[in-house]
Amino acid sequence: MPQHFLFLVIPDHGHILPNLAVVEELTRRGHRVTFVTGEEVSEPVGAAGATVLPYASEYRSLNHFESVNEDLGSRMLTLLIDESAAMLRAVEAALEGDRPDVVVYDFATSHAGRILERKWGLPAVQLCPAFAQNEKFSFASGFDESDTGGVADYAAPPVMVEAINSLVAEHGLDVPFHEFFLSIAGSNLVFLPKEFQIHGESFDERFSFVGPCISDRSFLGEWQPPASGLPVVLVSLGATFKDVTGFFDAGMKAFADAPFHVVLTLGSGMDPAELGELPANIEAHRWVSHVAVLEHAKAFVTHGGMGSVMDSLSASVPMVVVPHSPSTAPPAAA
Repeated sequence: MPQHFLFLVIPDHGHILPNLAVVEELTRRGHRVTFVTGEEVSEPVGAAGATVLPYASEYRSLNHFESVNEDLGSRMLTLLIDESAAMLRAVEAALEGDRPDVVVYDFATSHAGRILERKWGLPAVQLCPAFAQNEKFSFASGFDESDTGGVADYAAPPVMVEAINSLVAEHGLDVPFHEFFLSIAGSNLVFLPKEFQIHGESFDERFSFVGPCISDRSFLGEWQPPASGLPVVLVSLGATFKDVTGFFDAGMKAFADAPFHVVLTLGSGMDPAELGELPANIEAHRWVSHVAVLEHAKAFVTHGGMGSVMDSLSASVPMVVVPHSPSTAPPAAA
């Protein structure tokens, strides 16, 4: 019997891209998918077969480089609570009379997912595009080597506790913070191999490690290998970092006139024009399909985002990992 699936995912390519293949498969099987995300990523989500429900997102407006490096990402944590609140407003306005059968939420929007799970009595699945968390390992412990505990040991900043408690109460729920935020989701879809998961042996049947789900990404931009025949090197800091011109300037100096063809992808945080005149062996794009480039690449210089790491491993391309935030240090170490 066809089901109605509600996806809740922030408008970040690292979180959106793994889900496109899942949406395609669900709709191929005759299920209906409503996908809550930002307007700026609506085109590929719609092309995958989902009905896009946009929400008022501030995610792309934040300087991600600053936010994830400040107070172990406390600004980002607060932003994600606001994103969940905005998602809930959009969902309740649009679907109060058309409730889904299942809620599927990205771990970055777990607040919204867990509220709908309880408020509407829905079965739920949590999506993990990076490391999953359990009683043995938490994402916070990956940020801080002195913190080696599981989720229940995480000491949340007071501002975060207050904001989550306020959001939960706003939706008429009486759930203690630790029960709401620090509990382990009963069903988790993890987009990496179990062998790559930190403390992977401690994850039980609640976690399905499906590995990278790579679908057609030509919407990011077509790419052809260079006529020069030079070995290709892909260089990227992901989709959202701003004010990182210095990194790309250093890369251009290192590779200028070297026997390589270099492909820079800048994402939403920079305009290629900011780099000035490029050497003949270097090209720069806001967006291009990394999958297409990696088919021909000999190396990938990356910030270590999990999506980039999985794409590179899937293509058997060696990496030079340059972490730019606490969240990308654990994949780099792995």
